[in-house]
Amino acid sequence: MATPQKVQTLPVTEARDAIVRMIRKNQAVIIVGETGSGKTTQIPQYVWDDILSAGGGSKTEDGKSIIVGCTQPRRVAAVSVARHVANQRHVKVGEEVGYAVRFDDTSSAKTRIKFLTDGILLREIQADPELKHYGCIILDEAHERTLHGDVLFGLLKSIARRRGKSFKIVVMSATLNAEQFSKFWWDAPIGVVHGRTYPVSIMHTIEPQADYVEAAISTILQIHEKEEKGDILCFLTGQEEIEDAKRILMDRMKLLPNNVPDFLVLTLYSALPYAQQLLVFEPAPRGERKIILATNIAETSIAVEGIKYVVDAGVVKAKYFNHKTGMEALTEVDISKAQATGRRAGRAGRMTAGKCFRLYTATAFEALSENTIPEIRRSSLVSVVLQMKNLGIDKVLEFEFMDSPPPKAVIKAEENLMLVRALNRDGKITALGVRLTDFPIEPSSAMVLLVAKALGVSHEAVIVVAMTSTENIFLTSRESKEGADRCKAMFAKSSGDHATLLSLYQAYKRSPKDQRKEWCETHCVSHRQIQKAEDIMAQLAAILAEREDDQLLDALVGAKRRQYLHRSGPGGHATEPPEDRKRRRGADEPDAPQDMLDRYTALRHGQLAVEQSGVEGRLIDFELLRRALCYGYYLQSAFFNAKLNMYETIVGHLPVHIHPSSVLFNRRKKPSLVIFNSVVRTTKRYMKDLSVVHEDWLKDAAPQFFAPAE
Repeated sequence: MATPQKVQTLPVTEARDAIVRMIRKNQAVIIVGETGSGKTTQIPQYVWDDILSAGGGSKTEDGKSIIVGCTQPRRVAAVSVARHVANQRHVKVGEEVGYAVRFDDTSSAKTRIKFLTDGILLREIQADPELKHYGCIILDEAHERTLHGDVLFGLLKSIARRRGKSFKIVVMSATLNAEQFSKFWWDAPIGVVHGRTYPVSIMHTIEPQADYVEAAISTILQIHEKEEKGDILCFLTGQEEIEDAKRILMDRMKLLPNNVPDFLVLTLYSALPYAQQLLVFEPAPRGERKIILATNIAETSIAVEGIKYVVDAGVVKAKYFNHKTGMEALTEVDISKAQATGRRAGRAGRMTAGKCFRLYTATAFEALSENTIPEIRRSSLVSVVLQMKNLGIDKVLEFEFMDSPPPKAVIKAEENLMLVRALNRDGKITALGVRLTDFPIEPSSAMVLLVAKALGVSHEAVIVVAMTSTENIFLTSRESKEGADRCKAMFAKSSGDHATLLSLYQAYKRSPKDQRKEWCETHCVSHRQIQKAEDIMAQLAAILAEREDDQLLDALVGAKRRQYLHRSGPGGHATEPPEDRKRRRGADEPDAPQDMLDRYTALRHGQLAVEQSGVEGRLIDFELLRRALCYGYYLQSAFFNAKLNMYETIVGHLPVHIHPSSVLFNRRKKPSLVIFNSVVRTTKRYMKDLSVVHEDWLKDAAPQFFAPAE
């Protein structure tokens, strides 16, 4: 817990009166708070204590207190900062200080200072277009220029115009183009809070490094052997790299001379359980150096004390959208100069003079772009366009963006939304489009849930969507990989990853409650991620059940719904036993429509015992589930080109490959047609979370897209 004495020593404390005066006097202000200044934790408290609560606090028309909201670009930052501020104010999280991130909201009627992600605030604007319960919105880490953040800038500017000076906007960052932000916010005044920073020596490699992970490991070991005390922060791109680097470091530590002390290796990435993330904030054991391997989440509001050395690989994983193909891929790209200087090297100079070791040459640094490309210029805009249409913003390209998105990307998003009937031909949002915005997930996944509801498999679809919304259900560390592979093989389904995840979850639920954590450890499954998935399931199921949706469901599936569920032989009996037909076709071939329909018909007529699946004794039907998936992901489909011996996407004919983590990866006979959730691009484009489908299923899902040309 931070003590009041420690808080008072922060540089921002000296500027408190000036900051409060500037916010009182102006509707919008820009605050450049250098790393270590304390702006993230203290300024939201100043706004509440000195402005909003002054004179007893303001109330809305319904008698609720006006609160201060502080946005963060990443959920881990929102959660950790809220906990830190709650500790400083000696309150529990969820009382005076709370946070709200996707699928996790601790705020309550008592909350006065609320930390939340950009996406959550965007959803709150849909419910309350005037944000009546907020007296001030603080946009922290504004330099991140997230997709939702850029839309928020324009929406909040409109709200500020309507509400007047009673509604305050504070834009904060350690490194941003202050003049650009000031110009956007009506030439807002700029305040600078100097941080508690020390000089940082910068070292570049003499030659380019072929393997930056190996270079990072070697550099860390050299620092540990040759440099004086001080913790090390190393920036890598993702979880797998980080876990591999940790394993290698631990192995090489055993080979160090006896006179070299041991070190403690910690990791920090978004999928890491929060309890493990907190370990990076704890001091290292006496006599040991702390080494933190992190993704770019360590660039943001998360302040780790004791860092003296930074190792910067110079790369980051970022999403890039190709509007020609409609494909969005997670790609490894170079960082910007702003990231390298202010957000990475600056971490080494918070407590004492530090050093930054860059694993790229000085020439390569000069070739970097000045600033990170805003997400709105490199991301799929489907979700954002739908949210904007729901807010009555029909002419997206005329919206007041700080940086306008590519017109072709907006047009592509509108076309895709028209294909799924979320927009009509005039570009106006439909009843289906409005319903899709109820879900805090991508419209494609929300469409899967609605169609699954029509087909009677919403329970299974909720499980699958939730399981694919979490990161790495299976443990990915080197020591766990073999066990995870065995587990995956145990529950693998020939129809693909979605059915496999469903099967895995059903088995987890069959185990006794008090033994489920042990079950996860035995099967090399992340218990924390399963629990997170269950929280998501509960919320998605509640949203799905809150409306009847009968008219929407009839419009979505229509006559096909009846065909799927009721087609059978005379008298409701199957004309051929499904088991015989399956043996005749071959066990690996996906279930044909008639097989599944026969089972459903027999079930309805009491002629088939319900399979005990462990969750409410439901009959698992993988075909209806995959049909529902086709409605959401038909644009993310690929066929196997036997001549080229590889998959090609149906849209754009891009070469793609099955990710090694998929249960379909090692199949000798490649499925002729698959759908997938996402693409990750490294040396190749890899499809993740796949299901085997049939051509007629895709035609049923999107006849307007797959209809033959006249």
